[in-house]
Amino acid sequence: MNNVIKMIKLDISLIKPYSKSLLIVFLVPLIVIFGTQDIISGVIFCMSIMAMTSSYTFSIAEKNDLNRLYGLLPVTKRDIVTGRYMFSALTGVIAVLFGVVMNVVILTFTKKSFSYQDTVIAVSVGLMLYTLFTAIQLPGFFKFGAIKGRFITFIPFIGMFLVGVIAKGVSPENLQKIPDIAVLNNVSAFFAVSILLDIVIYGISMGFTQKLYDGMEL
Repeated sequence: MNNVIKMIKLDISLIKPYSKSLLIVFLVPLIVIFGTQDIISGVIFCMSIMAMTSSYTFSIAEKNDLNRLYGLLPVTKRDIVTGRYMFSALTGVIAVLFGVVMNVVILTFTKKSFSYQDTVIAVSVGLMLYTLFTAIQLPGFFKFGAIKGRFITFIPFIGMFLVGVIAKGVSPENLQKIPDIAVLNNVSAFFAVSILLDIVIYGISMGFTQKLYDGMEL
């Protein structure tokens, strides 16, 4: 576990010089949040945008040829993979907190009402989308790198488009039935189920990535 923490710290140190660029990425969702005036849409968009930054650590490591460094460090390939996934999860938690706080501030400033239930649903759905998008992206970045695999960065955009298409395709009658789903009537249960799904999705993705990475030379 100590080696995993060291890998997380290494990723944090890699990102620090690019913190200003990340702040700009954080500012983009604010425009949508201000425009939609809806906490759920705002947080979902924020998390989708943040999922696109999952290539940053790979890009920095690739530009500085850090794969050789990883080969010299007293860490295993499992430590490297686990550390990168934990760093991604940590980034997701920070992003969703930022998204919620900014939504609350903007909605309060514009005097738009929102509920505790809306906030919990926003966090749950936002984290699930972020988890799903990054779980698909990370194996590709480990396999191809940030430069060859740069097309993977567009997965969140494609995902958001598909979600929009599916949402538009749902009939009004079926939309009215959604609130009747038991887990949606209890936001605490919905949140717990979403976190469990996040863990399962990341677990499956990490296991797949580990098999890919084990067969690669550092």
